[in-house]
Amino acid sequence: MAFTLWAYLGRRFLMSVMVTFFATFCVVVMGDLLELTREAAARGRDDVPVISMALLHAPSVLNKGLTFVLLIGSLVAFLRFARTSELVVLRAAGVSVWRILLAPLVLAVLLGFGTFTIYNPLSAAALKQYDRLDVKYLSGSDTLLTLAGDGLWLRQTNDAGQTVINAARTNGDGSQLIGVTFFEFRNDGTLARRIEGPNAELSEGAWVLPTAVVWNITTDPDDQTSIEQQRIEALAIPTDLTSERIVESFADPRALSFWDLQDFIETMESAGLSAVRHRLYLQTEFAKPLLFVAVVLIGAAFSMRHVRFGNTGQMVLACITTGFALFFLSDVTQALGSSGAIPILIAAWVPPVAALSFGAGLLLILEDG
Repeated sequence: MAFTLWAYLGRRFLMSVMVTFFATFCVVVMGDLLELTREAAARGRDDVPVISMALLHAPSVLNKGLTFVLLIGSLVAFLRFARTSELVVLRAAGVSVWRILLAPLVLAVLLGFGTFTIYNPLSAAALKQYDRLDVKYLSGSDTLLTLAGDGLWLRQTNDAGQTVINAARTNGDGSQLIGVTFFEFRNDGTLARRIEGPNAELSEGAWVLPTAVVWNITTDPDDQTSIEQQRIEALAIPTDLTSERIVESFADPRALSFWDLQDFIETMESAGLSAVRHRLYLQTEFAKPLLFVAVVLIGAAFSMRHVRFGNTGQMVLACITTGFALFFLSDVTQALGSSGAIPILIAAWVPPVAALSFGAGLLLILEDG
């Protein structure tokens, strides 16, 4: 009997959440579709696969709002239970509110784990494909920084061609490179110079190397290549890069699969880069099951009262307002965590713990007196 009841409640709850998810997904796709169409028209491009790009971009956009989707889905599910008097019958039969919520809470935990183990890798793969299409058809500019086992790679362009920079390590903001090599290419793709130095510092408009070994590579009309080596003190290499642009070009954590994130963090830190933002994102993903449990409790607390008590509209509005407040709290703590103002664990775990305490406390007051 108990299993049949929990299966019924869980199925109805999951159906409401899935309908809310797909409805929100369609809204996000439509918004992206309009924006991409406008941008393609502004650039005079009629070959942009806007539908594919909108579908690829939507999962990563929705990933940030999954908590709100679950809150609305919970609210809809419990309002339906209340309107059909199913909750009244269950309470009259001696079933406590906590037993009623058992199946939805278990599903919330499973959805939380599924979010970062399954949904996150899929949305990350979709976002990478979207970025490739965006570079090909719209933005035309690829990422400035790439991490690999041999250090980090930067790219800068000017009228003469392109310069690729490799460094073994850097400081936190990318303004100092250690064990650096510059590869300067002409516009036709041929290598013009190779420059090596122990370090390089980013000043205003130039990379400054205290000492450098330069190989000048020239090709005569007979396709004979000659290489001239020289040592230069205080070499300045023009650049349009800034520390802010380098920091912003670090891979977006959302574009990384949960299963690859830890290795990427270790690679960043071994290259001397700050991985605070990525560690915070990882902890935030770990906290998803607890956060999902919290929003189910909040949704239940605001919607499980029978309609005969009235004030349903006010309770729904209060629930949505609480959801926005939780969203705002999460954004504030993550901003503080990313800047190093508060520890990462506090930034990631305080919002779900606070939401859980609020939801459980409110449910105790409203349902258990």
